[in-house]
Amino acid sequence: MNNYSDNNIRVRFAPSPTGFLHIGSARTALFNWLYARKTGGSFIIRIEDTDAKRHQEEAIGLILQSLKWLGMDWDEGPNSGGDFGPYRQSERLDIYKENAHKLIEDKKAYICFCSPGDLAKEREVCQKNGGVFKYDRRCLSLPHEEISARKDRGEPYTIRLLVPANEILEFDDIVYGKISVNSGTIEDYIIMRSNGLPTYNYSVAVDDAMMNITHIIRGEDHLSNTPKQLLVYNAMEITPPKFIHLPMILGSDGHKLSKRHGSISIETYQEDGFLPEAIVNYIALLGWAYDEKTTLFSLTDLIDKFSLENINKKSSRFDYQKLLWMNGNYIRELDESLLRELIIKEVRTYLDSEKDLKRLTSGPGIEETIKRITPHIKERVKTVKESIEWLSPFFTILEYNPEMRDYFNNKDLDAVPVLNKIILTLEPLKSRFSSSDIEDSLRELSEELGLSFRKIAEVIRIATWAKKVSPPLFITMEILGYDLTISRISDYQKIIT
Repeated sequence: MNNYSDNNIRVRFAPSPTGFLHIGSARTALFNWLYARKTGGSFIIRIEDTDAKRHQEEAIGLILQSLKWLGMDWDEGPNSGGDFGPYRQSERLDIYKENAHKLIEDKKAYICFCSPGDLAKEREVCQKNGGVFKYDRRCLSLPHEEISARKDRGEPYTIRLLVPANEILEFDDIVYGKISVNSGTIEDYIIMRSNGLPTYNYSVAVDDAMMNITHIIRGEDHLSNTPKQLLVYNAMEITPPKFIHLPMILGSDGHKLSKRHGSISIETYQEDGFLPEAIVNYIALLGWAYDEKTTLFSLTDLIDKFSLENINKKSSRFDYQKLLWMNGNYIRELDESLLRELIIKEVRTYLDSEKDLKRLTSGPGIEETIKRITPHIKERVKTVKESIEWLSPFFTILEYNPEMRDYFNNKDLDAVPVLNKIILTLEPLKSRFSSSDIEDSLRELSEELGLSFRKIAEVIRIATWAKKVSPPLFITMEILGYDLTISRISDYQKIIT
């Protein structure tokens, strides 16, 4: 097995398939991917799927799909091949067993027949007495003959790593600096369970060693695991990789990141109309900064400017509102034809999924409407899904909620005669119902009635849109067309009469 070399950077992202890809894991994947692409190295995907209780087979595909959507490709991994596979831990069990028995032969590990239940009771008693439980190595000196006999009788056993006494385990973390731990604080921990499955700290170290991983970039929560993994590297006589532990991501209130802060799955962000470029840009800033002022980076910029040395030690805070702002910025910069395609898909999905909607049997078509209205709403939306709020009345029969029905009850304006005047004013425009002609005619009506133009617009907006806010009013009326506009004004007039 070769020692590691900076001349051939190899990094990995090793998710456990227990659910969707979330913000923290996506950031870990991104930092690994950026470093690989920056250095011309290899980005490896390895699936850690030996946790039988929490394993979800379908989650593997969802995680890989989310990575692809974010724009992260990989050089080796499941279904992609590579010289260091298999890339699923469940397919590497023989490798773990072989290495564990090699460690036993080298007297760096030993077989343990101690019952987990008995050890749990001893641990509980020790803790009640204020002590710190540490396995007493009672199985270390078992004679070979006894071990063979007990194995022949089918007694379950584990394999424990023999931890050297009073040895300083030291490593330089690129983010957190030099860290030292005395091996005396670590008991002879289990590396192979009685069911034949490896424990995490053993399997991950074996995999990283055998896959020639040069840099381990992962979350701060793994910092405490590193000494145990160093013990495996040392026992296998392998030079450890370099470690880079990423700072925690907290919610905007400084507490642990959760769904209430916006920590939802990447798949949900996709469904909610976020753009992958915005997600990548934002999570790159959770623990890394190029300078004190630059916030918007293309993927090319991120690869060019990314460095491990600029990763912060301080915890970062997830700000959902800032992500929304950033996504809105990317929407405004998106090629308009691509944005239209995304909006058309979103609208069709919405209309097909909302079975209770009463859809218009006539009126403007989806594609033509979105083509005409997109330039007028792109400045107003922060997500593609948000466009539904601005577009659905183009395609559905209006339903006026109580607030809109009673809106003019307490206003110093009798809306019914005003609506009647509006209908008469718009009638000559039937054959040339353009936004400019509509606006000119309504401004003349405003002067004639002695009403502010804002009030005229408000009456029309509520009548034709059933909301106090709409896309730009006159282009909206033009797209709705004369017949549908007049029909809605008449319907509202009847409702409030």
